[in-house]
Amino acid sequence: MTLSIAVAGKGGIGKTTLSALLIRALCDEEISPVLAVDADPNSNLAEALGVEASRTLAEIREHGSSPEGSPASGVGRARAVGDEIQRSITEAAGFDLVTMGRPEGPRCYCYVNSLLRRSLDELSRNYRAVVLDNEAGMEHLSRRTTNDIDVLIAVMNPTLPSIRAAKRILELSRELPIRIARRTILVNRVGEDGLPEEIEEAVAALDGERLPGVPQDDELERLGAFEQDVFCLPATSPALAAVRRAVEELSANTYSKT
Repeated sequence: MTLSIAVAGKGGIGKTTLSALLIRALCDEEISPVLAVDADPNSNLAEALGVEASRTLAEIREHGSSPEGSPASGVGRARAVGDEIQRSITEAAGFDLVTMGRPEGPRCYCYVNSLLRRSLDELSRNYRAVVLDNEAGMEHLSRRTTNDIDVLIAVMNPTLPSIRAAKRILELSRELPIRIARRTILVNRVGEDGLPEEIEEAVAALDGERLPGVPQDDELERLGAFEQDVFCLPATSPALAAVRRAVEELSANTYSKT
């Protein structure tokens, strides 16, 4: 059984770093292998994980929709797309990474997207967990270029604009043509004194299951300054400890540790 987690939030709130921490925590908890999917056009998840991204699925989609692309139709084309996805995987210890890439262009992508979705669904079955680092508008989920989601995490900083963005994400998620089993919220960069009363009330009013907040963490900030990945973070990191607690909650009654 595969636990699929989609992470969404407005730009600049640490969404990609949180996705990378989730992958690190899943590996630490021996819930692996993990399939990491970078569905943000900025494509920074590879750097946060300390790996080099390979060919993007957008490139496969563009090539597959062109006249000179994959075989015209049927099993041959489906097999060609599946083979291209396999070659696009970046392999690492405990996890693999696929990168979605830029949004679609002017061509017709319906058939190729269907092949991509089918291939990703089949690929996901080989992993114990999938973590999808999405963009705020959740483009890839709205176009249904991935499988259904067990958990959506709407990430926010402790600011009212960020909380409003999370609210919109939760609302949008109910309009998507996919199944989302659990909608959760997570406050990132929580200060030592917790949340101000106004912020706490705004977060409490959101329509989502609340996960443990992730504290402001100087060690995590230093990683970014020195271009280091989340696997360089010490095990004592408060942010990592909070994400581990979130992983424990999300995986409860789903897996037993091996």
